[in-house]
Amino acid sequence: MKRIAIALALFVAGAATLTAQSTTKKPEIRPFIGANLPTGEQRNLFTDAALLGAQIALELKPTLHVVGTFGWTASQTSYAIADDDVNMLTYDLGLEFNLVKPLGGNWELKPFMALGAGARTYSYNDLPDQTCGSAYLGGGTEFQLVPWAFRLEARYNAFCYQSPYEADASETRYDLGLTFGLAYHFR
Repeated sequence: MKRIAIALALFVAGAATLTAQSTTKKPEIRPFIGANLPTGEQRNLFTDAALLGAQIALELKPTLHVVGTFGWTASQTSYAIADDDVNMLTYDLGLEFNLVKPLGGNWELKPFMALGAGARTYSYNDLPDQTCGSAYLGGGTEFQLVPWAFRLEARYNAFCYQSPYEADASETRYDLGLTFGLAYHFR
């Protein structure tokens, strides 16, 4: 976990250095709703579920954002326990690289690629909670009419998964997050 924190600090410091000549930094808030779709081995343990959350972004340049995300998924697990509910909490920090294409009027199309790292916590009702590191690669688009925007995003998440049963070793697992959201750009 300490290595992830150090990598994130270097990541953000690098982004700040790249944008040193930019003097206007514009904050954004982005609530979203979507779906969390487990893939591979993860699909054997957890069900598809709704994904809710919010992002806070800082526009360093029109083509570069630093983004902090918090997401919550209420799922069920296939572990043989009385209460199979599990809350998955995801928190990460990343960068978005945008293209900006004027569409006419005040509309802009902003397709983007994103990457970042953070952590995920599994909070079980009848088993010990587990937290492990995570990373993502994503992309999507934003249709912006300042100060509002509509956003579509897909993220491919990779994370270490530690079973709540102590004898099991941690493994790398994957899932897909698909979201629709709004963004408010403070100007």
